[in-house]
Amino acid sequence: MSDPADLALWALHCYCPNAIRTPHQVVSDGNNGRALYAARHGAARRDLDISDEQLAKLLEFRLVERDGERLRTAFPVLGPGEMGPLRAALRRLAIPLVDAVEKPVRELATELRRRGIGHSLYAMVFGYALDLLLWQRLRAEEAVPDTTLTAERPWWNGAFWAIHPPRADSSGTNFHRLTEDLTLVAVWSDATLRRLYDLAATPRIAEALRDRHVSVVTDPEGHHWRVRLDDGRSALPLVGVGDVLDELASAIAAPVSAFLLSRACQEAHRYITTGDRKVATVVISHELIWEITEQLIARGACTRAPQGEDLTGLLFLLAARSS
Repeated sequence: MSDPADLALWALHCYCPNAIRTPHQVVSDGNNGRALYAARHGAARRDLDISDEQLAKLLEFRLVERDGERLRTAFPVLGPGEMGPLRAALRRLAIPLVDAVEKPVRELATELRRRGIGHSLYAMVFGYALDLLLWQRLRAEEAVPDTTLTAERPWWNGAFWAIHPPRADSSGTNFHRLTEDLTLVAVWSDATLRRLYDLAATPRIAEALRDRHVSVVTDPEGHHWRVRLDDGRSALPLVGVGDVLDELASAIAAPVSAFLLSRACQEAHRYITTGDRKVATVVISHELIWEITEQLIARGACTRAPQGEDLTGLLFLLAARSS
């Protein structure tokens, strides 16, 4: 498979939970994507066909760096030559991890069904255990880049990378702070991202989610969201309160983080063309959690992400902290 000679056509990913603006749009502006592809191994400025204004923006967003008289793309660009072997290795390395987490995943499914919210299993497994608690563990060990915004990095900080081919059906997690002590977490895909943003933009959404008399919320686009069950209980799991959901999610995250921090992960690092091990850990971690989730679904331990009209199962509430 040949690489598109325009990074705007690649899958772009950002580990930057504190971002004000991510780099995605800058890559897509004008011919920036083609220039960034051409500069992935370094290129003379005159060969990139970009204006001074374009270059200033690319430098502002830390997408290129100066290498003497040349410019070089400042983030990993991982094509089929890297992604094919990496994904094959992680497919194999994930098997014992899936063995280790299958039991708590099935126990989590049982607990969610008991609460009447079995529709939330995918969000709890992928969104909470693997795409939230896992990152907390990796940050605690300083294994991933700092994402704090600084004067030098006012828009985003963390890791940004381009991959091709894209991974089918990959998910991500967005955080929408509702109040000082409550965050709405949405597990998104390309197909559902717009709808989830619409819900987060609903006026007085925080009050509606707390009101036991509100069972359905209508977003600005007219879509209806079921937020309470018929018996008045919330249709969204609440986590971060130290109950059994947190315990089971932690039991899922623990062996995965232990693997990523161990020498056993060294094989995967061979395929990431960056000198920054922390950035490489971010790339590997994303591919690994997608692989683990796919294998859990294949075993029947986890449900697929909800699609269609009812997307309530993609949501959960996080108490006391934002991410």
